[in-house]
Amino acid sequence: MEGDAPTALSYDFLSRVWRKGFRNGNLRKLSRIERALYMASLSLAKMRGRIVNSRLVLQLLGIVSKLRETVGGRLILGAYRRAMELYNRYASIGLFDWAPQVKAWFQDPSYVLWVGLCSPEPFPC
Repeated sequence: MEGDAPTALSYDFLSRVWRKGFRNGNLRKLSRIERALYMASLSLAKMRGRIVNSRLVLQLLGIVSKLRETVGGRLILGAYRRAMELYNRYASIGLFDWAPQVKAWFQDPSYVLWVGLCSPEPFPC
């Protein structure tokens, strides 16, 4: 496991994430299997206090990340991906050779967000 990944998940944490996912609508994005696994893990954590099995913790962390997603986070990630597509396209056609200041613009986070959200092509979200 990585240094920052938890080795155990408590019942309190799992129930808080479940409620947040229910409230923000991300619960409906889970498949039936994921929902069933989460509910079974929630009841196991309620009985034992926490989940310590590393394989189960890894699977639950994937589900937790889906439940904790926000609209703003998805927009920012989509804008970043779109900006990187544009960066790669500009690099392939040699735009940075004759306009080097454009390359510096891609170092500015506000420009990356703006160009990712406001590009004329359809947004990839």
